[in-house]
Amino acid sequence: MSNNSNYDLTVEQNTGLLNATISGDDIGLLDTVKVCVHGGIFLTTFFLTYLIVVTVFHTAELLHNVRFVMLCQHCACVTSFNALGTVLHGLRTLRLPINRLTCWVLFDFQVALGRGMGITLTLTALNTCLSILRPLHYPTLVRRIRSSVMALAWFVALFNPVLFTVLACAQSSWAYMVELDLVCSTTLESPASRFSSLALVVFLVLLIMTSYVLIYMEGYRAGHFSRANSSGRHTTLIHMLQMILYLLPLVPIITRWKHNMAATVTNFVVFLVGQALSPVVYGLRCRELREQLPRFLPRWTKFQTYSSTTDCSSTETPTQHWNCNDLQNRD
Repeated sequence: MSNNSNYDLTVEQNTGLLNATISGDDIGLLDTVKVCVHGGIFLTTFFLTYLIVVTVFHTAELLHNVRFVMLCQHCACVTSFNALGTVLHGLRTLRLPINRLTCWVLFDFQVALGRGMGITLTLTALNTCLSILRPLHYPTLVRRIRSSVMALAWFVALFNPVLFTVLACAQSSWAYMVELDLVCSTTLESPASRFSSLALVVFLVLLIMTSYVLIYMEGYRAGHFSRANSSGRHTTLIHMLQMILYLLPLVPIITRWKHNMAATVTNFVVFLVGQALSPVVYGLRCRELREQLPRFLPRWTKFQTYSSTTDCSSTETPTQHWNCNDLQNRD
């Protein structure tokens, strides 16, 4: 059997994140498309993430606000996810020989970062909901639990990929793990792994939708969503739309729903566009971050701490919480 035939057979047996019934040649083309898209999204999000992280870490009030800390973590996950995607699909496109264990580890990191994106989005929604519904208790509660919650979040993000890779290593010989693998396979193809990932996505979607329903109900009750002030309502709807663009395309990817090439590419592009919008939707649309951003545009290489006054802090009044989350501001 030729090398190309071996490659096609191996791809059919273990396609990683490709989730489609297509031939080996089309998979090669699909990997090439994914390299280009991942690379473009990486360059865009890297630039935006750098601006956001530098601005937050240079501004004391933003740095002490848990919402902006989660924003930095989320943007870092988006950028790193696309960087690893570029590397992985580049290896597949070029058919570079790399040992199987290295591929497993790279895929684990990418999947953990993808889970981290969803978890940080969910924590952002829960944080906003808590700040609006319980404004008096919010600062104290956040100071007490923020470290524990973030540690738990990353434990959940890492648990699934690490567990199934450890199990695969325990069931495989060392020679098999260090064998060269042209398709850069993954250990996360079992039904148990896919089911647990799908269950996590459903759980995160329910938390996000519940949070925004409660936010909308409270805003409507308090009169923040009046006709004279439509910005808060628009912000809530934009956030929900962005989360849908990110989370819903995950379902066919995780379940390996079989469809044609065009549907696979479309779903993949929608998924990555939803990621790329995160720094804009949650970062650049925020007035408090936007006001500080111009100070750091000419200072790309400096990393020192600045103190300045912004409208966001960890000790906001109820009214300031609405302003901080763009639920009452007019641009």
